[in-house]
Amino acid sequence: MQRLLGEIRKADQQYGLIQPGDGIAVGVSGGKDSLALLALLAAYRRFCPAPFSLQAVCLKIGDPFDWKRIKAFCEERDVPFHLAEENLLPVLEKEKSPCSLCARLRRGVLLQKAEELGCNKLALGHHRDDVMETYLMSTVFEGRFYAMQPVRQMEKGKICVIRPLIDVKEGSIAALSSRLQFPVVKNPCPVDGRTKRQEIKQTLRALESRFPGALDHFQRALEKERK
Repeated sequence: MQRLLGEIRKADQQYGLIQPGDGIAVGVSGGKDSLALLALLAAYRRFCPAPFSLQAVCLKIGDPFDWKRIKAFCEERDVPFHLAEENLLPVLEKEKSPCSLCARLRRGVLLQKAEELGCNKLALGHHRDDVMETYLMSTVFEGRFYAMQPVRQMEKGKICVIRPLIDVKEGSIAALSSRLQFPVVKNPCPVDGRTKRQEIKQTLRALESRFPGALDHFQRALEKERK
């Protein structure tokens, strides 16, 4: 926990994620990444030099979905919980590769809810591996270079998206989730485990297995592009 809090502080200082008085809505899906983000930001409030407030926004996109366990997790950390219900599954089930559309729709709902709550920032749980996967997916499937940024001011609305876990390895988050027994909720995605993202994830794992340290070099290259 302490090491990952150090990673949060480093990202905050390096990318200017949090300013005094920020109201931050945390998108909590029930997966290990978003639960880790919520737990870490709740702990970071205690020593962050810039005072900020937190709200948890959970998007329910279909049934069954045990959001009450997520609510209890948030309340244990003194973070108000808000449930946004939007049945996206009928739309997503029509798509062969729904990942991109799903991400846009979910982000749109979260941004709207964050603005309704009076927040000026939305924190998402994307980590280092997500950044690499997205970059490779955009290159392979779309013919363009696109990388998630630690801070992104949305063109419409007043909300700024931040990604405090952007340089944290997925394995570190998984270890934290397992050790602290986070109440991870099953992903309701109709194609969970059978997506292009999963294929790219496996490709990156194979690359790291063939060339140990390759992903660290990949990360450093992406960091240089942000400067």
